[in-house]
Amino acid sequence: MKEIVFISAVCGVGKSTTLDYIKQNNLIHGCDIFDIDDLINIHEYENEKPTTVYSAAVEKAVSQSTNKNIIIGSCANPVEMKQVNIPNSAKSIEMILIYCSNEELIKRLKARDENRNCGSDEFINGQIEYQKYMLDHSDLFKLKIDNTNIDVSEVSNRIVDYIRNREEKENEFDR
Repeated sequence: MKEIVFISAVCGVGKSTTLDYIKQNNLIHGCDIFDIDDLINIHEYENEKPTTVYSAAVEKAVSQSTNKNIIIGSCANPVEMKQVNIPNSAKSIEMILIYCSNEELIKRLKARDENRNCGSDEFINGQIEYQKYMLDHSDLFKLKIDNTNIDVSEVSNRIVDYIRNREEKENEFDR
């Protein structure tokens, strides 16, 4: 059965950079890695509950996956993720949080290309508030990584180690 891991972070923290690094360096075997935007068009779900959006992304990932495990990068809300129905072909859905200091988040968002519309005070303040919300619910994440002062390779290695340790424990159980 497939296991699904959501890598969750607000815009600008580095989840896409991290997932790209893991993919480009082929750090995890037997795992398909998706960005939620590659699975669904979020704008088609504007009037839907977030659980509907996450469920649609999970279903699409499961249908496209050829491997045992799935990683999905998104800004997924940990409280709403608890309400997502796990498909019959999946064993579980877990979450990993990547976050950084507010000062670093502001710096990263302001450094983004203007076309991404991430530099306004309103947008930045929204991301800071959402990150605070995630940290207030950090007990819902299996792993939390503060990447304020570490590079993408270290963040990636921590995620890979976590996933490998899960797989090893599962293999021991299957014996």
